Amino acid sequence: MTYIEFLCHTCIQGYEQCLSRHEKDSVKRKFEEEKENLSLQSKKSRSTITLFCIVQGNVNNAFAININKNKTISELKSLIQKEKYNDFTGIDPDQLKLWQVEIPDEHYDKLVNLQLHKNKELLATKKISKYFIKDPVDEHIHIIVSLPETTKTRQELELTELELINKVAELQKLLKKSIYEFNIIVNPKRTKASKWIANIEQVTLKDLKEFIFALYQSPELQKDVATLAFSCNDEKYSPKSDLEFQNMLQLFVSKNSLKFTVFIETSISFSSWTFPRVCWLYKLSEDSDPSLSVFSLFNCGFIDLNDEKSQVIIKHLMTDLNFCFKAIPIGNEASKSQYVCSYLVAIANLFEDKFKICPEKNVSGLNGHGPVDFALIQVQTSRIIGITEVKDKDFQQGVAQNAVQCESALSSSKKKVFGIITDSEKWFFLECSLDNERKPKFKLSKPVVIIYGDEDMENRVKKVLGHIAWLLEEAQKLNELEDKN
Repeated sequence: MTYIEFLCHTCIQGYEQCLSRHEKDSVKRKFEEEKENLSLQSKKSRSTITLFCIVQGNVNNAFAININKNKTISELKSLIQKEKYNDFTGIDPDQLKLWQVEIPDEHYDKLVNLQLHKNKELLATKKISKYFIKDPVDEHIHIIVSLPETTKTRQELELTELELINKVAELQKLLKKSIYEFNIIVNPKRTKASKWIANIEQVTLKDLKEFIFALYQSPELQKDVATLAFSCNDEKYSPKSDLEFQNMLQLFVSKNSLKFTVFIETSISFSSWTFPRVCWLYKLSEDSDPSLSVFSLFNCGFIDLNDEKSQVIIKHLMTDLNFCFKAIPIGNEASKSQYVCSYLVAIANLFEDKFKICPEKNVSGLNGHGPVDFALIQVQTSRIIGITEVKDKDFQQGVAQNAVQCESALSSSKKKVFGIITDSEKWFFLECSLDNERKPKFKLSKPVVIIYGDEDMENRVKKVLGHIAWLLEEAQKLNELEDKN
């Protein structure tokens, strides 16, 4: 080997040895880097946990969230919102509330009956590691997600929308019809519903009245003395015209409420009653022009007012009437009321505060309502025991009004009330009582006439006062008997 060859060989060996050392260093560095990466990955793997979550009220659909324990609860909310994006429409992450639980996934009853306030709510600013120090237990629910109270999931919204669409379709289908079958109950005394078919675009109140009359022969519907009121699902309705009636029925249809109750009401103002209508109402006569003779005769009793106290009161009454006769001509109903009031004041004083007089007393009953001219009230019981109707000329209408007034006062438990119909000169006395079936019965007396300024005036006044005194005593006895029973 030449010297040059020896030098080349030596250089090559030196280069190979140098290269070998460099490669070893490079391999070592790579090994150290891979070792460090594996260590970091291992640490990261140990920091990542899996949390099983359910949305409150939806216990059958759990979902998993993988997250590093060093992340915050706020970041966990964002991950949950992204995971349930389709369901949480319009809900921002910060609107979610998270609650920590540890419930086995097969314990369905605990999940359904869970009370969130008894569990720990996770605060957005805290790290997950604060709540999950140890790894979460497998096959358990770890997080309950509650939504804002005013929001709904997409599934719930879609269901609500579908329900609304179906309801609208049903209503449209109903409203396209005009003929319906209703179930009606007629009050009073009817409990069984009757089927009534009506065209709600054309039907009238008269049509319904005729239908009810055909079923039950209700006398109040035979003539125009009754109005109809209605009740449906605890709501009250009182249509006054056919249009209002048709609108009411359309409302019932729109609510799919085809069953309702009809109330037959004959209560009108006392002044609206005429004598023929009252005779028909109480089955006294069907004549179109009846007379007062259709009433049974009332033999009104009389008390002799000869004792000293009665004489003092009569003398005082005569003085008042004579003063009135000189100062107030008996020309109209208002002036006549002045005279009548004097009689009633005298009789109230005769019974020493056992009775009081109430002018314009409001009375209401099944067939009538409104103020009466004078009501006589028993002080102890506050019961109406008598009603006075002052008329100017038309005594028939006065009797008609007084009959309905007295029957209205009997709407409570009382069985008898008396009435007085007068123009201050002619006096009629009426007895109104209820039979065993609580139907009203009436009796009417013959008139007692007073001529003011006549020499026999005092005897006539005394007789009228004696009749009223007898009526009050009879009312007292009856009230005492009713109280005992």
